[in-house]
Amino acid sequence: MNVTEVAELLDNPDCQIEARHISATDGVELRVYSFKPNQPSTGRPVVFIPGWTSVMEGWAPLLSAWVEKREIHYIETREKRSAKIAGKMRVEDFAMIRHAEDLKAITSSLKLDSNVLWFGSSLGATVILHGMMEGLLEGEAAFLIAPNTKFRFATWMLPIIAAPWWCYPPLIRILGLPYLKWRLKEPKQYIRYRRTLTQAHLLRLKRSVKANRRYDLPSNLNQISAPVAICVAASDTLHTGDDSHGIADSLANGSIVEVPSNQYAHEADVITDIDAWEANASGQ
Repeated sequence: MNVTEVAELLDNPDCQIEARHISATDGVELRVYSFKPNQPSTGRPVVFIPGWTSVMEGWAPLLSAWVEKREIHYIETREKRSAKIAGKMRVEDFAMIRHAEDLKAITSSLKLDSNVLWFGSSLGATVILHGMMEGLLEGEAAFLIAPNTKFRFATWMLPIIAAPWWCYPPLIRILGLPYLKWRLKEPKQYIRYRRTLTQAHLLRLKRSVKANRRYDLPSNLNQISAPVAICVAASDTLHTGDDSHGIADSLANGSIVEVPSNQYAHEADVITDIDAWEANASGQ
């Protein structure tokens, strides 16, 4: 999307918007949207990493309000259609460490220091944890929605791993969407996932599934000293709550923030929860 399209999506927020591709690693360029509020802001800049194949439309309710209050850099990871990738795409190009190295390169290019709040969901949350554990990513704090210790791809995705990528559209239509409609109890969450699957770059989707299907989040998360909130929703049947509580317990300064639903975590109301947790974590 260009700047005009983003502004319209977010109901023309009171901020400056910049959209561009920034060089990451291995010849990859990632789409980055930067939002700077027109009114003075005292909050830390936010580095926002959406989930696996996630599109901005799903985050519009949150972003439309948040970008008027905080400087936000929204980074789309390399499995998304917006990324520019030179040469042949390999499975290993979509491993977790590649994503973390991308974020390090992007934040360096943006001249962001450690005084940032990391915000991520699902894959984005896991990448942030992995990058912080590896010492690649620095930040004052992180607010993470449903990070994963493993990526438990559903049975319907196994044919995707084996099938040629051009078989994906019928597989998604025949298997994927009915599975999500059955599994997800929140109608708006289903709408978001339907949108992401139908807009995904199918070959990159295949490579990403192969790269991460055996991923395990490292257990030595206590090396991360920054405060980290793990946001969970009891009604979210797609992400495992046990994972979130286990991650929070493993962190040196981890805590659980419970919200009513996964959709709530995509709405403007969650800003109040983020601000309250961040103020408490900073000892204010």
